[in-house]
Amino acid sequence: MKRFLAMTALTSVLATGAMAATEEQTNLINTYAPDVDVSMLTDDQVIQAMAVANSGDSDTQKRQGIETIAMRDAAPSTFSEEQMAQIEAYLPADRVVMLTGEQRGDALAIINGASTDDDIRAQLEALGEDITPALTPAEITRVETLAPDADLTVLTAEQVSKIRALIYTDENDAQLKGRLMDVVS
Repeated sequence: MKRFLAMTALTSVLATGAMAATEEQTNLINTYAPDVDVSMLTDDQVIQAMAVANSGDSDTQKRQGIETIAMRDAAPSTFSEEQMAQIEAYLPADRVVMLTGEQRGDALAIINGASTDDDIRAQLEALGEDITPALTPAEITRVETLAPDADLTVLTAEQVSKIRALIYTDENDAQLKGRLMDVVS
């Protein structure tokens, strides 16, 4: 009977999805990143933010790390020069330019969340295996010509792949315009 009750309780907890961060976790995360809405973070993001908050990094590094983790699901459209320099400390500039916003956010989360340079480099290399390069300047120009209202700053790797496949087809511009808008909207 005890096993049955334990399994029932476990099943109901797992079935309800993500569990909210505790008040202590929320307070600690907001100590370093007061603008982060902890209630909107996934369990995995809370765990990662707690690891950053409890790390030996400076308060500024903790803030940046937690904010990067919080923004991971909604990749920022722009990155500061400081953030780009952080990534370029571990990856060549020509490779950083080819990263999508989502990939840059992931890279910043790794940089701000790992404890040693070796850990950071290893995780970025693993991230690099899944990297689909962002659109080239020529591809951006082509898309902007066909779909001037498209926001190309927040593309996912999947969208980049679809756009690239579309713009290299033999379709006429009218057909491409509609299909491109479907991908970016």
